[in-house]
Amino acid sequence: MQLNHLDLPVPHTSETKSFFVDHLGFRCVFDRDDGLTVLVDEAGFTLTLSPLPRDESLIYPTGFHVGFNFQEESQLLQAHDRLVAARFEVIRPLSLLGGALTFQCFAPGPVLVEFSWRPRD
Repeated sequence: MQLNHLDLPVPHTSETKSFFVDHLGFRCVFDRDDGLTVLVDEAGFTLTLSPLPRDESLIYPTGFHVGFNFQEESQLLQAHDRLVAARFEVIRPLSLLGGALTFQCFAPGPVLVEFSWRPRD
């Protein structure tokens, strides 16, 4: 079994959609007038962005994040350079953590996003 779908409630789906499409290569396959948006990545993972109800505040628990693991170190470094150039706030700088090269930044929402690459043994 494989996790292949995640629904994230966000206050501004269009801004969050742009982050995932423009900077991470997701494709938008559905975009409803009320903001519900369905994105798919190259591996078939589905990310749904749901509009946050007007009477609710977005409060993800401390440490909540979505993560992307790269197969090649160069892919991680390219993503890092692309996001820094686009002026996204890097929360944890590029560094080694638990044997992986990793960094974290905020996508619009804010949604904490972690990127990592782990050398193969």
